Amino acid sequence: MAVPGDGGVFSAPLLLIIKCVRVFPCTRNISSFSRDIFLQSTSSCFVFAILLTGEYYSLDKRKITTGIVSSVMVEMNERQQRALAKAKQVLLDAEMARSQGRTERILNRLSSGEIEVLKDRDFAENLGAYVHQMYQEGRRTEVIPLLARFADYLVDSDLQIRENSVSVLTKFSASLSDSNDLEILYALFSQFVRWIAFETEYIRVFGVACSQTHKLTLRLLNDEKYWQEALKLTTVLHDIECGSLKKNGDIKGTIVKLQESIAARDALEQLVKRYLTDTTENRRIAARILTTLGRRSTIYLVNQLMHSKDKNVRLQLVRLIPGAGAPVVPILRTCLEKKPPWFVVRNIIFILSELNDDSFYPIVEPYLSHKDIRVQQQALSCITKISGDNLQVRLLAALKSVHEELKIKLVMQLGQAGADQSLIGAFVELLRLRWTFMEEFSADLIVKLCLALKSSPKKEVVEILNEIIEERKDRFDQEDPALIAAQQTLTVVEPKYRHSAQAEFEVGRGGYEIIQSSMEKIEQSVETYIARGDLEKAGSKLYSNAVKAARNKDFSAAEKLRDRLLEINPLALTEVIRLGEIIEEEKSTTVNNHHIVIWSGLYEKMSTEEFNALYYAMRQESYSSDQVIVRAGENDSSLYFVNSGAVTLSCRCASKEIFLKRLQPGEVIGVGPFFSVSVWTVTMTAQAASQIHVLPRQKFQELKKGHPTIEKKLEDFCKAYDTVPELLRMSGSDRREFPRYSITVTVRNILLDPYGNAGKRAFGGEMIDISRGGLCFSIKISSTSNARLLLGRQIVTEITLGDGNILKCFGVIVGVKFYENDKQEFSVHVKFYRDLDQMDFKQVINLEI
Repeated sequence: MAVPGDGGVFSAPLLLIIKCVRVFPCTRNISSFSRDIFLQSTSSCFVFAILLTGEYYSLDKRKITTGIVSSVMVEMNERQQRALAKAKQVLLDAEMARSQGRTERILNRLSSGEIEVLKDRDFAENLGAYVHQMYQEGRRTEVIPLLARFADYLVDSDLQIRENSVSVLTKFSASLSDSNDLEILYALFSQFVRWIAFETEYIRVFGVACSQTHKLTLRLLNDEKYWQEALKLTTVLHDIECGSLKKNGDIKGTIVKLQESIAARDALEQLVKRYLTDTTENRRIAARILTTLGRRSTIYLVNQLMHSKDKNVRLQLVRLIPGAGAPVVPILRTCLEKKPPWFVVRNIIFILSELNDDSFYPIVEPYLSHKDIRVQQQALSCITKISGDNLQVRLLAALKSVHEELKIKLVMQLGQAGADQSLIGAFVELLRLRWTFMEEFSADLIVKLCLALKSSPKKEVVEILNEIIEERKDRFDQEDPALIAAQQTLTVVEPKYRHSAQAEFEVGRGGYEIIQSSMEKIEQSVETYIARGDLEKAGSKLYSNAVKAARNKDFSAAEKLRDRLLEINPLALTEVIRLGEIIEEEKSTTVNNHHIVIWSGLYEKMSTEEFNALYYAMRQESYSSDQVIVRAGENDSSLYFVNSGAVTLSCRCASKEIFLKRLQPGEVIGVGPFFSVSVWTVTMTAQAASQIHVLPRQKFQELKKGHPTIEKKLEDFCKAYDTVPELLRMSGSDRREFPRYSITVTVRNILLDPYGNAGKRAFGGEMIDISRGGLCFSIKISSTSNARLLLGRQIVTEITLGDGNILKCFGVIVGVKFYENDKQEFSVHVKFYRDLDQMDFKQVINLEI
């Protein structure tokens, strides 16, 4: 029987096997023998022939086990597979050789500058593997410069070139997963950093490239000498996250994921440890990496801040976290919602203040009423730092919420900025609530509020100060600090209020806007017009108010407005010339014959120009019967010229008011406070309806610039009317409550700030005399204007006693007078708040014995 096979028919051995199978029992030996002959003589086709004959039963009528045939088939298949694999490998090796040859040829073209070859995707696909083969073959010195050339390819304007370049580096990077060659890894890493910073399109290999970048970064972070290079990447990622480096949404989303994957716990722990313990440059680098690693890093840092029991660690973290920028805010907000301990809240508020963003105010504001005063303090500090133009409004709101101890500091802070109407109103309102103050802080808070109102000549301020004075006189002694502060402030505020009330009356009667606050409003209005580009309306505003000021004899204001008009519009010459004419016309009709007759003595001492200039600098005030014009003890450096009516001078002696003199029209009062430096020692009251011309010291200072000789002429004229010292001596009221003793001894003086705090500098002086109620010492002062700055200042004078102890005398400066023979030497007169103890006083006067 012929059966198809490898040779077309069964071979003799096969037939022999078949016969053997038919004749002999199917024993293990026979089966083994048959299998061996079969394997040596046949191919797989013979197996099928055996199966097809159906004659493979053993002599004992049982089937030959199919395992023999299966085993034969498996071994035959394995041999075929090995042969096939070998053939395929030969073909593959040949193909790879051809591909490598092609890749090498194109790479040579690329090296020659033919960058266009990178558009070939097949080339790019092969190049990554080829570079890896170069590296494996030990051609490392060729690989590094090749990678360096990709710096240009990765930022090429052609998207396909960039994409294929990234693909090459990604494949090569993936092949180095087990490499410890940090130099090569860094060469790859630096290229990825450059590309991420540049790329604006989400190319097909973007995600894979970021994955490789992540792996490279973690490898580099394991070696501190590469931290500086790792920082370059985290900085780029941070810039993308924050938006300073613009990318589309797909890129930004992938970058944020890359950021978070780099911020692995192990890496963060290592960086934080270095930041907390190192003192080298690596500490700074670790800090920068931590703050540029995004949300996951920030969460880790905030958690460390919340749970650390080491105050020093918390302090360092508080300084570090703000470097993460605005992305840290949602994390901090979430942390606050968990109601952490007070010190965590305080640290979070500090971080917010370091970020210095006005929009954080709603986060911080609720903590002004936190139960812990330290949190309130931090909230105040934060609001002060971030609020900008909104600061005063917010601090005024805080004034209602914070603890009394903080109210004291807040009042001082607000008072330094100068008092506008809203601030004055808030301070006065708070003083009206003084009964609600905590007892231990009440007096100090009242002191600070009173002193903060020193520059606020308002009716409500005068009223509240008088209330406090009357109230504390009954409950406390004369040494009560709140009483002293209220009295001090009143001596400054009340005369200014009277003058401002007179000015407002004149303004209201004349219908024009010119007082200092109105000048500011005019300027604000003008600036608004200028900002809009409407110079015509700005000029019209200035012109109309300058005319009104001139008609109402406020020539100084009229001239300032005229000059301002010329400044903003040099072409408005017609208007400026007309204003000059109006001002001169008004000046020529100002000084009437009645005034010239009354002040003829003064007129004779001066030129017409000087007299007119002096007259224009004065302000006319009107007082009704029994109205106080100036009160004893007030700090008012104005000079008063009585024009008409009746004015009386009086002084207080013990509990009585003693009449001194009735002033007639043509007399001058206030010579001492005006030319020297002292508080008023007498009270001036209108006995009948009176008109007085008032020359403010500040106006006179401006006047002297154009008329240098006028001061000496005015002073000579006024000396004849300086009768107050003589009147006081005649009345006996100049005698002090305690006798004074002349003594020459060196003293040390410390000026206090407006709130009673000692300054950093002290100055010496030579005591002239002393009583139990005050003292006088001499010092050198460069000018009268500087001496005037001392008036009303609180001072502590230290006197070294014979036993070595230091006696501290606390008082207020009530006068500064210069000696006729030396214009730079002044005597400073101090009134004590508390009379000296008799024993201490005796020790002082015995110092010269």
